[in-house]
Amino acid sequence: MVSHQLRISLSQAMEVMNMILERITEDNIDYAVQIQNELFPEENARQNYEESVTGISGYEYYLVYEDGNCVGVTGIYSYPDDNENAWLGWFGIREPYRRKHLGSQVLKMFEDMALRKGYRNTRLYTDAVDNEAAIAFYTANGYTSEPYDNPDDPACRQIKTLIFSKSLIQGFADPWNNRNIHLSEQIAKQRQK
Repeated sequence: MVSHQLRISLSQAMEVMNMILERITEDNIDYAVQIQNELFPEENARQNYEESVTGISGYEYYLVYEDGNCVGVTGIYSYPDDNENAWLGWFGIREPYRRKHLGSQVLKMFEDMALRKGYRNTRLYTDAVDNEAAIAFYTANGYTSEPYDNPDDPACRQIKTLIFSKSLIQGFADPWNNRNIHLSEQIAKQRQK
């Protein structure tokens, strides 16, 4: 039963077919962290979620529901002074709901949201090692990849990272070209419990 879903305003939920994105709020943040920890047990999104709830970051994070069941999490954010690229954040589908095309549907919802917000491209980053399923998923959904190696971001030398990009308007997105995504800062946030 998802009673907290009824407390959100219409502007906080987006429905596509039988899927709903419910904005993470003070009321559901603990549940969101629980789902995120199930998906990414070695990482912690609490600080990202709290910054979103308080409005500090401007980022938006959502619980994803299908037929009343929480199937995953997702988010959208951008970097300051970059009005062309929307980034996918904390995206994952829970194990029992995988291989049912829900991930592709949620990814499409993210792309539609980004387009409505005026972004030209969508981007994301993910681990380049031992992550074949995610790499295949993003590639199958029309994303192109490039390695991330920014000398001002030391974490990229410790964690091999790929940046995936997709144009929302036509053709291919311009390469990211190793602009700083502040991976080191994000990793520091994830380690806070």
